[in-house]
Amino acid sequence: MKTKEGAKQFRILVPERRLTVLVARDERKYCAYCPELDLAAELETLDETIEDLLEAMQDYAEEYLAERDLYARSPNRAHHLPYVEAIAACKDRWELRMLVEIKHGLLQL
Repeated sequence: MKTKEGAKQFRILVPERRLTVLVARDERKYCAYCPELDLAAELETLDETIEDLLEAMQDYAEEYLAERDLYARSPNRAHHLPYVEAIAACKDRWELRMLVEIKHGLLQL
């Protein structure tokens, strides 16, 4: 895209958020939960926890698509298909991170 003066103007495109990751911590560990897929991870650092959950999302998407007929008939998993397809379409971890909105909160028991 060019301006009137001929200089290039760049834009950063951000896709619509599709998955939520809720992150909380206690005195010792961090917990991350994706409510859309009902997946969770718990580790010692925030980065490790988020990375573990992203890996779990990719593993789940791969398993779901391998057993698509089974999951698509499951009343508590059938609605995951659009999320799974979006995850599977990601070429790398960066694209997967663009699908995720991370929200920080407090753990309440």
